[in-house]
Amino acid sequence: MASLWESITRDCVCKSRIGVDTDIHLFLILIWHLMIALLKFDNLKQNYLIIVNNIQDKGLDSMNFIAKTDIGALRERNEDSYFFDDENRLFAIADGMSGHARGDIASQLTLQVFEEWAAETPNLASDLGPIKRLDILEKLATDANRRVYAMGQDSYQYHRMGTTLTAGFVMPSYLAYVHVGDSRLYVLHNDVLTQITTDDSLVQQMIEKGEITPEEGRVHAKRNIITQAIGLAEEVSLTTDVCPLSAGDIILACTDGLHDLITDDTETRNIISSAPTLEAASENLISKALAYGGTDNVTVLLTTVD
Repeated sequence: MASLWESITRDCVCKSRIGVDTDIHLFLILIWHLMIALLKFDNLKQNYLIIVNNIQDKGLDSMNFIAKTDIGALRERNEDSYFFDDENRLFAIADGMSGHARGDIASQLTLQVFEEWAAETPNLASDLGPIKRLDILEKLATDANRRVYAMGQDSYQYHRMGTTLTAGFVMPSYLAYVHVGDSRLYVLHNDVLTQITTDDSLVQQMIEKGEITPEEGRVHAKRNIITQAIGLAEEVSLTTDVCPLSAGDIILACTDGLHDLITDDTETRNIISSAPTLEAASENLISKALAYGGTDNVTVLLTTVD
């Protein structure tokens, strides 16, 4: 950073000597260096993907996903859905939007796309790298969006129905995932629980603009308003990425029925860490959400990295 600042100021001194406004050049040079830094970061990320993509995990065992869902204390129907395929090490969760027509249909229809793919691909090559897996996830999510959107256009009953989607492939060294909405992915590594995804929500935008703090966001009246979802428009903006993993890491995927009620990540971590099994952990997480009011459907999916 010091060398960057020295370079900027040196350039500005040179420009000021020939009678050019220093402030303007300071701004332009700063933008130039930021562009270079961003390009370098993007190259580093691409290099990381290439390196990981060359890792071949041959002869992989199947995963052991644990998933549970509960209608909650107030809802008339459960609009959450989940799917997992142990053999392909694939999972997906979806939370239908209760403020729109038939969110349950939207979430089920979305995960049906993943189920159909898994049925047609009983054993995906274990040496397939993260770039290929991200391509698969993006295609499945895009296909799901088209399917849900088309049904909404064809029928007034389903007009404007939508759903969140968080899905991924869990490999020994990385998690490749696709995400849209406010369902979440967490990784528990060395007793530290880290949120991997970023919510596509109005409150998240307010936090990023500095209008409210993350603590205020957890109890904000508009925290359930999402800005992106499967099925609301002909095109959807998806987030795809890769997260490094280590043996023993625990992955948690959940809908907002969990993280809106258990707002302290330390409490979530303690519930998972203290449970004798992942099955018990999933039950305890849902029980705690219900104890806090159970105001929404709640879905939890857990697995341990081998």
